[in-house]
Amino acid sequence: MELLEILKKLIEIPSIYGNEKEIADFTENFIKENNPSLTVNRVSNTIIACSSFDEEKPVLALVGHLDTVPGTNEYTGKVIDGKLYGLGASDMKGGDAVILKIIEETGKGNLNPPYNLVYILYEREEGPYLESGLIPLYENFKKLLEKIDLAIILEPTDNAIQVGCLGVIHCGMVFKGKRAHSARPWQGENAIHKGWKLLKLLSEKKPQKYEFQGLTYYEVINATMVDFTGGRNIIPDSFTVNVNYRFSPSKTLEEAVKDLENLGNEANVDEFEWRDLSPSGRVCLDNPILQKLIKQFNLKVESKQAWTDVARFSQWGIDAVNFGPGQPSQAHQKNEYIEIEKLHENYKILKTFLSK
Repeated sequence: MELLEILKKLIEIPSIYGNEKEIADFTENFIKENNPSLTVNRVSNTIIACSSFDEEKPVLALVGHLDTVPGTNEYTGKVIDGKLYGLGASDMKGGDAVILKIIEETGKGNLNPPYNLVYILYEREEGPYLESGLIPLYENFKKLLEKIDLAIILEPTDNAIQVGCLGVIHCGMVFKGKRAHSARPWQGENAIHKGWKLLKLLSEKKPQKYEFQGLTYYEVINATMVDFTGGRNIIPDSFTVNVNYRFSPSKTLEEAVKDLENLGNEANVDEFEWRDLSPSGRVCLDNPILQKLIKQFNLKVESKQAWTDVARFSQWGIDAVNFGPGQPSQAHQKNEYIEIEKLHENYKILKTFLSK
């Protein structure tokens, strides 16, 4: 099947977060039909496939998530001005299509990779850190995964190598007050008003620049949501600000938590609700497979100014980078598209790299 046709088929299959069964079924059947030499295993709607290992070769993983965020697309399946439109086209069904095409070509004997290849296509990336399909996969295949020398996650990067990634924390900073009628506010204590200092501190925060192994990362911290109790004529007795902290790869998760605790204490926060804690990803520019890939194709190297599962692989002691054909600017956008030229370019690079 042509690469573009594989991508069109993936786009046709709805796979919004939590509804990945149909696309996982397609993926599993595609792998089995096009490369019978692979051992294919499935954990819920996550697929892992590989052949028996040659112990003389290093292990390289090609990784992609199967889910998308909700969204609308008026041009699904259409090619306009060299762009294929569809939900997930860039994030990241384009990368998934490249993985499936590599599997197909290897099955035909058109590739003879100098690596042991592991293919991972997984569910539930677009949600909370602790709900990812990679977690049960690791629990079931820990020994296999820990053999990986480098994981290439084909998230949208416009065919640049993006190394490391920011860590991310969502923390609910809670202010407690006393409920009252808004006509008699002196009988209560306004929890919203208690939050003024936190909002002021956040509004004054500027991006913090971190130079790390020759790359620049920016730490940012913002209020992104608020919750309160009561109504328009009630003095609220509870007010919560969701604080979103994106922190540098130079920091541990524990250090980042301490940063938020210090901020909250300065703002007289009453309680902390730790809603999502995701570590940063290691900057693995010293990885020999990665060095070879960059040098062979003179690839642009960038910092990852966001969070991806590079961080999760890092926590498992596995070097990982992002390198995919999609456009980062199209992720989670209405009328998402992928540039077809970039799709073919990414496939050509990986196909060449995986050919002896």
